[in-house]
Amino acid sequence: MVEPTAVGPVLLRLPPDPALSRVLRLAASGIAGMAGFTVDEIEDIRIAVSEVLLALIEHGGGQPIEVEFVVEAREFKVRGSTAVEDFDADHPDLLLCRTVLAGVGTEHGIELVDDHAQIWAAVTHVSIP
Repeated sequence: MVEPTAVGPVLLRLPPDPALSRVLRLAASGIAGMAGFTVDEIEDIRIAVSEVLLALIEHGGGQPIEVEFVVEAREFKVRGSTAVEDFDADHPDLLLCRTVLAGVGTEHGIELVDDHAQIWAAVTHVSIP
């Protein structure tokens, strides 16, 4: 198995606009491709990245969203964060987000940290040689 190349961190700051999901997916695809992830793994990464952004737009406070990509130790990690006044990490509407992230990633989380809603996921490079 070829180990992915370490990349990042790459930090992007976006307005809370769902149309920018395409830009974020393209950036994630490019980084994952440079790092050696397969086409199927890149598709899982694209889904995770979209889910993180869209959930933060829907449940965030309308503030800019920071998204970080890091590839290390065979994992592509995406972490999104936005400032909020009120955020319920256990809100029932986030169940779909959790389900999608669990389906495409190996780890994920939704939490409130220092007045910022954070949603993160990791997709592991598990290709057979």
